[in-house]
Amino acid sequence: MVSTIRGLALALLLAAACDPVSGTGNGTPPDPKQFLHADAASQSVVVTLIAGYPVGTYQFNYNGYGGGSLALTVPAGWQLTVQCQNHGTVPNSCAVVSDAKATAPVQPGWSTPDPVHGLKPGGSASFTFKPTAPGRYRIASLVPGAEASGMWAQLVVSSGGAPAISASG
Repeated sequence: MVSTIRGLALALLLAAACDPVSGTGNGTPPDPKQFLHADAASQSVVVTLIAGYPVGTYQFNYNGYGGGSLALTVPAGWQLTVQCQNHGTVPNSCAVVSDAKATAPVQPGWSTPDPVHGLKPGGSASFTFKPTAPGRYRIASLVPGAEASGMWAQLVVSSGGAPAISASG
């Protein structure tokens, strides 16, 4: 009986320590570069933002990074497609906003549908836009309370260079 309990405890410990989606332990976000695909010839970039990923970590994040620690840089004039997936347990959205006080996207169409109510868990949506001038923005979930909980990433529209994605912390 004791060995059965120890075996069960070990199995639960191993299951809790390993993320079934990325193969990492809790709190170990994946390499953000795997979520960015750029084509210089067509001046287009696709970024995938997964809310609540990896499974088992604090869910108010994109690709495992919260509170602006994920930074996406896109040159002005390039077409950007944001693929937003919700792996969290609550509704989340992706919207390009001007700052932490914004309650609506910078431009119509610069968000997933109905960003205030968000995508249901397991849902996904994409949006495409072409920023024309350099500037600093956020990609945030506009579901009430999500951005304040850390559900945002930095978006830098640069005057030149190549698309990039990086993470800190």
